[in-house]
Amino acid sequence: MKIVIIGPGALGCLLACGIHRQEGNQTWLLDHNEERARRINHNLKLTSGSQSMKCSVAVTSDPNQIGPADLILLCVKSGATARALNRAQSLFTDQTLLIPLENGISHLEVISNMWLPGIFAAGVTALGATLLGEGQVRHGGSGTTRLGFIQTAGKDAEKMLSQTAKVFNQSGFSTITTSDIIKHIWNKLLVNVGINALTVIHDCNNGRLIDIAEARETMALAIEEGQKVAETLGINLEGDATTRAIKVCRATAENVSSMLQDVRNKRSTEIMAINGALVSTGQSRGLDLPVNQKLVSQIQAIEAGYLRK
Repeated sequence: MKIVIIGPGALGCLLACGIHRQEGNQTWLLDHNEERARRINHNLKLTSGSQSMKCSVAVTSDPNQIGPADLILLCVKSGATARALNRAQSLFTDQTLLIPLENGISHLEVISNMWLPGIFAAGVTALGATLLGEGQVRHGGSGTTRLGFIQTAGKDAEKMLSQTAKVFNQSGFSTITTSDIIKHIWNKLLVNVGINALTVIHDCNNGRLIDIAEARETMALAIEEGQKVAETLGINLEGDATTRAIKVCRATAENVSSMLQDVRNKRSTEIMAINGALVSTGQSRGLDLPVNQKLVSQIQAIEAGYLRK
């Protein structure tokens, strides 16, 4: 199987390092930056616990060098979805399986409206990863990855998805397929709604949030608004989302959220793909989400402080 991972961020590098070690698969990492791709080509580094290892993954900025792919894993920021896929057109055939593993929900509509060839599934992962430098990633925590189709798929597509899950599992990433991927995407969305922006506002690791009374209160209110939106959409969430977010904070206590990583590195965040997308979806259903709207405004103000310089 020829597997292309788009995006040299933390998750992209983690997946590339895990998958490339399997025999029988050809693994590529596609980067939009030509100079960076040249520097990290066959020179990725994975740190897990106290151990570090070099990962000789082929990295390129030229999709034509790769050719048609069997599987594409999209691991870019949500705002870069359309741009990344437009650059990667030569990777697609009618049989190519595309699985985005992005935060939030806004990328799903973007991809659906692009009319790409191939098969479109979706994924959500609880894997933790932190980018330490170009092509250098630290495995920050294990968690289940779920893959599934948003719309009904044929037997060949189902077989390809099962094969993908097998590849993930053989790479050490616990993965299952599901017939209700939207539910799991929303489960993670509400966890991110409750955690990511607040780690930026309080400038802290995930675990510290539950020790800050104001943060815990805001977390619960933001997630409660999200649950109301899910209810209007007919999405049946699993259990209490606030309880789940607190468990995630404890399980990933030392992790730096992706949004806080972005702010510390003075990059654009995914606030509009997470809390912002929730606000927009809620407004389309006649709901106001003042807590999430305030979080969006706070993060945008922080971003403006360094992006406009």
